[in-house]
Amino acid sequence: MKPHRTYDRDIVSLLIFTLITLSTWVGFEVYHVYTKPVIPEVLAKHLRVLNPVLSTSVLSALQLRLP
Repeated sequence: MKPHRTYDRDIVSLLIFTLITLSTWVGFEVYHVYTKPVIPEVLAKHLRVLNPVLSTSVLSALQLRLP
């Protein structure tokens, strides 16, 4: 009956270390979210959405430039 107790003690210690690890991880993530830097208005103005449509004329011009 002694080995059974050793397994229980090992499992409990593993669960405790896992709980400590998860708690620390969540704490750091929450801290990271609250201390995230805000993008200044000047930079936000320069960040614009790109047009996902490819221009076939530009692609043709690029093809002509290849040797």
